[in-house]
Order: sequence, then structure tokens, then C-alpha cells
Amino acid sequence: MSTSYQHSDDMSGLYEASSIGCVDTLNQLLHQNPQILHKISLTSFTETPLHISSLFGHLDFTKALLSHKPQLALELDSSRSTPLHLASAEGHIQIVKELVKVKANREACLFPNEEGRIPLHYAAMRGRVEIAKELIRAKAESLSLHDNNGNNVLHFCVMYNHLETLKALVELEPQRSGEILNNRTFDGKNTILHLAVMFKQLETVRYLLSMSKIRAAARETGFTLHETLDRSPKDMKSLQIQVTLMKYGIKPESKEIDETQPPQTTTSDNICNSILKRIGNCYKIQDKDEWLKEMRGNLSLVAIMMSTISFQAVVNPPVGLTDQLQLSSSSSSSSSSLYSTHHRQKNPFLFSNTMSFVSSLSVALLLVSGFSLKNKVVMWVISLGMCVALTFLAIAYLYATSLNYGYDSNWVMLVFLAWIGLLLIITMLNTIRFFIWIVKISVRAVKLVVRQVKNQNGCCCFV
Repeated sequence: MSTSYQHSDDMSGLYEASSIGCVDTLNQLLHQNPQILHKISLTSFTETPLHISSLFGHLDFTKALLSHKPQLALELDSSRSTPLHLASAEGHIQIVKELVKVKANREACLFPNEEGRIPLHYAAMRGRVEIAKELIRAKAESLSLHDNNGNNVLHFCVMYNHLETLKALVELEPQRSGEILNNRTFDGKNTILHLAVMFKQLETVRYLLSMSKIRAAARETGFTLHETLDRSPKDMKSLQIQVTLMKYGIKPESKEIDETQPPQTTTSDNICNSILKRIGNCYKIQDKDEWLKEMRGNLSLVAIMMSTISFQAVVNPPVGLTDQLQLSSSSSSSSSSLYSTHHRQKNPFLFSNTMSFVSSLSVALLLVSGFSLKNKVVMWVISLGMCVALTFLAIAYLYATSLNYGYDSNWVMLVFLAWIGLLLIITMLNTIRFFIWIVKISVRAVKLVVRQVKNQNGCCCFV
């Protein structure tokens, strides 16, 4: 029993020493129990001390372990990774050199883990150029291996945007790398050029297209390259990549013209449809739901502000109107009442202001009542109400301005006519849009009725 406990303590001490890189502790444990390294596989640990020392970069401890048991370099952990996987990913170049120094241990360069990735893949993913070179010198055939998804080392260089690593691998083994330049993933979609275009790596695209093998293959698959670019968000890099592809003669697939269809002729119907389509495009909105939310809030704010202005104009009437009342009043009591005397002079301002006040309040009430703005009729009524409110507010303003500053009636009439003209244009466009919607609804209803009648006739004939 005591021997079992001693063995467990020694093994725990070995793993603790590997985590801190203490060579003295390792030598002491080997002196006490020379077979301790050969009993590692009998423990419940998921990794060997060499995995741990390689992960943390303890060079002297790694050398000591390999000097006593070189076979540890080929042991796998729970994810089927060798110590070389861990050292390559972490960038410990000296440990990588020690792990591949023995010829038999170089087979670890070809060991795939549970994801099908070899140490070279992790070096490429992390941009470890020197480690990638060392691994290729040890096993050049590792360049051709791929993971479970069909990604080779060049795919990983592009996926993780390590252009310098990509260049180093291509230059180090031009023959082997040339054989895999145009390899696709297992789904048959992506070469390294497709990935570079997808991730908008402009410099990588230019470098890849500088190689004749990639250019030749790219001209045959130009459509998929441009299609990949079209699916990504448009920005300056997209335009630059598109120009680069065109520069190297990689053009999108041209659409063939169907000669069996007669050519389109320009008729009056086509002209009318074109005009109506242009009018519809003026009102076309990209994000309709977001626009409706903003529009409801903005209309409510404008309607409330207009009603407030109209109310304030009644409480504090224009100075010119008040002066006329004071001059025309025969007593002090009549001057204190704004709308009790001189009905003819006050009537235009009172009527316009009241109409603006009522119209704006009606619009605000309609907005807060819960009616959906997606309904065309509701939107048309709201637009009409806002036009009425704005028109009468403008009339009240012009009348108050003429009272305060005595402007010429011709000037007032000119401004009023300009406003009416603008209002008519807006009203006409909205009315046309409204009637277009009504026509579309009517056409759909007629088509539905015709379809139902045909179905009924067909059923009767069948009977």
C-alpha cells in the first residue's frame, strides 16, 4: 500500500516539475525511481510531462525528458495532439527543434489530432514562420496534408491572414506548394484565392495572382470568384479586388442573350410603366420597419409642435392685430377682449390658426390611437392632415406678417401662390401613389376572381 502511495506521489511530483521546468526535481525522481518515465502510460493523466513542458516552453526540462525517453515525443494526449502540436502552436522554436532532432520523432510532424490538423497547420494559423520552415525541413510531405474539412496549410495561412507565412512556405518548397495552390476544400468551394477574395485580403489576392498557376485556374473559375465577392458587403476593398481580378483577365460570366425571345419594343405602355416605376422608386425605402418607427415619432413631434404654436398665437396674438384693436376700441373693456370686436379683421387669422390647430391635433390623435402606418389609407389621411395644418399655419403667418410690417399684398400673394404650387405638387404625387396602390389591389382582386371562376368551370366540366 505504501508503495502505491509512493508511486502516486512521485508521479504527481513529476507533473509538478514539468509545469515549472525544474530539472533538479526530475533528476531526483529518476534517481529514486528509474522506471518512472516508463510508467506514465499507466496513470490517469490525459497528457505526458513532455506535453506540459513543451506547452510552457521549458527547454532544459524538455531536453532532459527526451534524453531519458525519446519516445515521449510520439505520445498523444486526450485530443490526439503530440507535444509537437503544442510547441508549434505556442511558438517555441527551440523546443520544436529538439522534438524533431531524432529522426524517428519526425513522424510526429504527420500526426493529425482529432480535428485532422498537424503541427504545421497550427504554425500557419499562428503565423510562426520559423517553426513552419523547421517542420517542412523535417517532413516536406506535411505540406500536402489537410484537416477534416479539406484545408491544407496554405488555406490556414489565408484564413488567418498570415501573408508572410504563406510566402515563406511557397518559396521554401516551390514544387510541393505548387501542387496544392489550387486545391479546394472537401465541399468543393474554396481555393486559397477564393478565401482571400472572401476575406477581402487585397495584398494576398495580388500575391496569389502573380503566380501563373493560380491565374490560369482563376480564369476558368472567374464567375465563382466574382460571385463570392458580390456576396460580401460592398466597400472600397471590394472595388479594389474587383479591379485586380479584371486586371488579370478574370472576368465574370457574361449573361447569354436568349435569341428565341423577341426584342423588347418601346411602346406607350412601357413608357407609362417606366414613369410609374420611377415614381415608386422615389418612395422606395430600404428598412421599412425602422423607417415607420422613426416616421411615427417624427410626425407626432411635428404635430404637437404645430398645435403648440397655434395655441400660443391665440394666447399672445400678433402685435399689429393688438394695436388695431386698441385703436379701434371705444373703451378699455373692448381692448381686453381679442375676439369680441372687429370681427372682419380678426377672422382670417382666427380661422387659419384654428384650422392649423385642429388639423395638427387630429394628426397627433391618429398617430397615438394605434393605427398601423403600413396601411396606405391611414398614411394618406395623415399626409393630407399635415398638408392642411402646414398650409393654414403658413396663411396665418403671412397674415400676421402683413399686419406687423405692412408688406405689400402683392408680395404676400406671390409667396402664398408659391406655397400652394408646392403643396399641389406634393399632393399630386401622394395621390398618384395612393391610386396606384388602389389599382394594384383591384387588379389582384380581379385576377383572384377570374382564377376562382376558371377553377369552378374546370370542376363543372370535369363533373
